[in-house]
Amino acid sequence: MTVADVARKEFADAVRSRALWVATVIFLGMIALTQAIVVTVVEDPDPKLAARFLEGPATEIVLPMLGLLLGYQAIVGERESGNLRFLLGLPHSRRDVILGKFLGRTAVLSVAILGGFLTAVGLIVATVGVPPLVPIAAYVLFVLLSAAAIVAIAIAISAIVDTRTRAISVAVGGFLLATVLWSYVIDGIHYVVTREFPGADPPTWLAVVDHLNPLTVLGTSADVLLPEASQIAITVTEDGASATQAEQTPSGATDALVHEPAFLAAVLVLWTVVPLAVGYLRFRSADLS
Repeated sequence: MTVADVARKEFADAVRSRALWVATVIFLGMIALTQAIVVTVVEDPDPKLAARFLEGPATEIVLPMLGLLLGYQAIVGERESGNLRFLLGLPHSRRDVILGKFLGRTAVLSVAILGGFLTAVGLIVATVGVPPLVPIAAYVLFVLLSAAAIVAIAIAISAIVDTRTRAISVAVGGFLLATVLWSYVIDGIHYVVTREFPGADPPTWLAVVDHLNPLTVLGTSADVLLPEASQIAITVTEDGASATQAEQTPSGATDALVHEPAFLAAVLVLWTVVPLAVGYLRFRSADLS
């Protein structure tokens, strides 16, 4: 059995256990809901605005949660059930198990992501017109890279710890750190170095440190790759609330290092390779008895 064999088995198991369908429905539902709100609430939205809203809760919150849930028990779950020793009894190495499970579960999440974005683009075309497809395709590629990084982190956690309880604790802690606490970490680092909190224009080195968080990279990739979007002006009157597009505003991309697609892609690749390597080194010498 090879890496490809393990990956195919993981994907087939996900289909049989409905993990693929659940992940697809959740991601598709969130991204479709966002687009539905845009086209129904905003008066005469244009395709660029709708494309900008491809970035939202589905990619910023749902995607990391799905990636961690799909990967956190990939190895430790097999270890606790005793199936891992049977799996390793077949003619392949622990490296095959690590890489195969990573590829299989990344494929599961990738199918969910592609299904969600294809649905969202279909809604945009059907309601407001054809959006700029090349920027959207580039952004989807970055979302897929982010998904691979998140699954790699979850697989590494699953390979390092020895119980499901520890795996879910580490995964939840990492999620909270990356989503809720990260801004406080960045402020604290700046204060330690400069003895003051960052202002409105933080230094370049701090922006680089901020982008060590793969979710920050995911958010910045939307600013860099998706088209410029109009602001939404909300007006409240006696007759109710209405939303219209206001003046055009830049997407936020600049010439800074953290807005270079090559830099953003490199960070995501590192977050894929390094956790898998660390997880494999720990798993290689782990006593499974």
